[in-house]
Amino acid sequence: MQRFALLVAAVLGLAVAFSAQPQPAPAAVADAAQTELNALLALTTERPPEGTQGAGHYRWFDRQTRLIGTTAFAFIEKYPQDPRRWRAALILQQRRFHPRFVVSIADNYDEVGEAAVVLDKEAIAAWDQRVDALEAALRAADDVPPDVMEQVEFGDLWGGTVMPALQALHEKQITPDWTVVDAAISGFLARWPASDSTGMMSIYASLKKQSGETDELAVLQKFADSPNRAARDYLKARERFLQLSHTPFEMAFTALDGREVDVAKLRGKVVLIEFWATWCGPCIAELPNIHAVYDQYHDQGFEIVGVSVDSEKDRRKFIDLVAEKQITWPQHFDGRGWKNQYAVEFTVTGVPAMLLLDKQGLLVSTDARGPKLGAEVKRLLGL
Repeated sequence: MQRFALLVAAVLGLAVAFSAQPQPAPAAVADAAQTELNALLALTTERPPEGTQGAGHYRWFDRQTRLIGTTAFAFIEKYPQDPRRWRAALILQQRRFHPRFVVSIADNYDEVGEAAVVLDKEAIAAWDQRVDALEAALRAADDVPPDVMEQVEFGDLWGGTVMPALQALHEKQITPDWTVVDAAISGFLARWPASDSTGMMSIYASLKKQSGETDELAVLQKFADSPNRAARDYLKARERFLQLSHTPFEMAFTALDGREVDVAKLRGKVVLIEFWATWCGPCIAELPNIHAVYDQYHDQGFEIVGVSVDSEKDRRKFIDLVAEKQITWPQHFDGRGWKNQYAVEFTVTGVPAMLLLDKQGLLVSTDARGPKLGAEVKRLLGL
């Protein structure tokens, strides 16, 4: 049976529409069930103790997801007539909350990774069977809240259409059947006009670019009259953003450490505007490369401005990480997550996002990562 799980492609920075925030109960039924559901949702936001890594992190993840899973199943069984049970069902369907069922982890985990882990395959199979039965019940139910059903269909779209297209391009170098992909996306947008489709539009444009269609606006134009407002707004926002390649960037703010930052005053220098977050693994992995390029070219006219898409609750974590990683360039932090002022203005839907500006303040690259960053900075500095 096809899972309707949200197959979250973290490396692509796809923003999942389902929120793990407590949903308000109807006024007449604000009861113990809502309290229990809120507690379950809170479990999904917990993070491992500071410093947990390697095999320790693997074990923590297994324990936490088992706790989330058993709590979700218990809620569903305790409230078999409550529509809110389907919110618990969505949690069970998400791959990021699927228990590993660890039997043992060998001491050489840091060297060999998964090869050092022994899993209980029977437990995994039993769990999957139980979740499959829950999926069948959800699809047949007539009391599923609309927002939950939206996520069911989003999972179908992502797992059944978008992800296969992505895999075809990356793994097999095969061009997807765009007629099928376009029809599936357009159908979803028409059925769910209030859905936040920003991430989907970003992924779609990226897929089309990888298949050889370089005119992003032409690609997105088919959604100009979409019933989905977010799709229409995304097109307009990308039109504004792409104009930045012809208009010098404007960005002025007070940095987290009190410094006044004005990108306009950096004309004559090459500037990297880096969107990142504490929870973004690829962002952290990119830091050594950014440091190396900064150390090599800063004295010759290279500047960096950081922009965090962390939420307010992670302010202290962000401050500590900046200190730990010895990041000396200024950071913008407004605690609004993906609603960060500049993330919205520049239509940033995934991190790390590396916007590289030339000496005139014009956008010249949006993917200057790895070796490309140093090469581009050197070229733009005229060295």
